[in-house]
This record gives sequence, C-alpha cells and structure tokens, in this order.
Amino acid sequence: MSIVRPSDADALPFGSTVYQRVHERLRADILAGRIAPGARLKIQDLANQYGLSHMPVREALQQLQGEGLVVLAPNRGATVRRMNAQFVRNIFAIREALEGYLTRQAAGLLDAAGIGALRRIQAEMRRAPGRDPALIARLNRAFHRTVEVATGNDEAIRLLDLHSDLIAALRARFGYRRGRLQVVLREHDALIDALERGDAEAAGALHDQHIRGARDDMLQAMAEADAAT
Repeated sequence: MSIVRPSDADALPFGSTVYQRVHERLRADILAGRIAPGARLKIQDLANQYGLSHMPVREALQQLQGEGLVVLAPNRGATVRRMNAQFVRNIFAIREALEGYLTRQAAGLLDAAGIGALRRIQAEMRRAPGRDPALIARLNRAFHRTVEVATGNDEAIRLLDLHSDLIAALRARFGYRRGRLQVVLREHDALIDALERGDAEAAGALHDQHIRGARDDMLQAMAEADAAT
C-alpha cells in the first residue's frame, strides 16, 4: 500500500518535531481522503516511506487515535476510522450537548463586539463564492467558535476541536444538500438575535435544533452518496 508518495517526506513542514511533522502530514492526508477510511496504517511501511524510525510514527498514530481519526487495536495495528452513520450521530450528539451548554452560557456574556463578529461571519457566508462547502464549513466553525470563546471555557473548546476538523472534512466531501445553506443562515440569524437579547433558553433551543438539522443533512447527504455508487 502506498500511503506517502516519495516526495512527501521532503515536503513535511519544518519548525516542529519529527513526530509533529509526521502527525501533521498523516492527519492532512486522512482528512483530505488521500488515505481511505478503513485503510491499514503499518508502522513499518510508514517508517520506510518517511525515512524515519518507528517511534515518531507510533507517537503520531497514538495522537491520531486520540483525535478520533485512527483506530488502534491489539494485534491488528492501526486503521483509518470509517466515518459511518453511527460515528456521525455520535460526534453530533457530543457537539449538541457540549456546544449547547456553551451557547446557553454565552447568552449572558457576548458583548457588542462579539455580536458584531457573528454578523460579519454571516455576511461572509452569504457572499461565499460558489457556496463552496469547505469554505462554508470553515465560516460555520468560526461562527460557533466566536460564541464559545465568549464563555472562556478553553477546556470545553479543546474537546469540541477534536471533532471540528472531522465535520469539516465530511462537509468538504459530501457538501450541503439543496436548501440547507439557506436554513443555516436563517437559524444563525435567529441565534444571533437571541444571544443579543441575552435569552439563554431561546439561544439553547435554537442551537439544539440547528445541530440536529446539521446532523440530519449530513446523514442524508452520505446516504445519497452511497446510493449513487
């Protein structure tokens, strides 16, 4: 199995440890789909292809397991996680619970500058050229990150970030279904209004509805892609 092309080892980013460089390249290849879901990741093969010892490769795989991208099993080695429907339900359930909690808190904490930042992100989403799914996903993450940061709960944000790139990668692959972006923008507008009023109950309810809609849209887009293959 060829995972890293011969020139890739030379292209590893500098200014970081060997382990970090391997981790960053493997992570990028998995998220971009260059390494397929379910693919075996053999330490010896990776070490040979990168021209490295086993230790930094093993450390990189352990970190990727912690991020949910890789599964390490005794006597079976490492494989790229299959992002199936149940996996998607799980990560959106985590996001609904944790991000919903932060959204309710933020209703009493967001100041005028924060509300202004949310409205600017909304404007960028409306202007997104070609409604590029990857760009929309990044702007959507920036929108919710702005809400989360207002709470000052860095630990909760760190946990949410474990899955944010996975969701963005899935969006880049499957896109948004017809009409979903318009719904997202309407829900964001309503959420901004609730946050500006300091209405935690309304903000939380709007957020939960928003996340469930995102989950259902993702699952349907995945099902349609499977049916088309």
